[in-house]
Amino acid sequence: MPLEEQTHKKMELEKEIITKFSKKTISESFDITEKNIDGFLTYCMSQKDFSELSQAQNTVEIWEYLKARSIEFKQTELLKE
Repeated sequence: MPLEEQTHKKMELEKEIITKFSKKTISESFDITEKNIDGFLTYCMSQKDFSELSQAQNTVEIWEYLKARSIEFKQTELLKE
């Protein structure tokens, strides 16, 4: 799949995630400030397995993925105070 198409798919998936669970919900659930949610989603999108989420059969799978990634994200230096 061409890079442009992959990027488009990832962006569609990101929109879908925000539609399913608002940025506020993600922020409150994973203890990431709302201003860092875009950075968190970008972090998720940069993971090799992110595009596999489009095959996720249910919302719980996506939520569990985000939960796991949020722990990693908080351990990185990507969080802005």
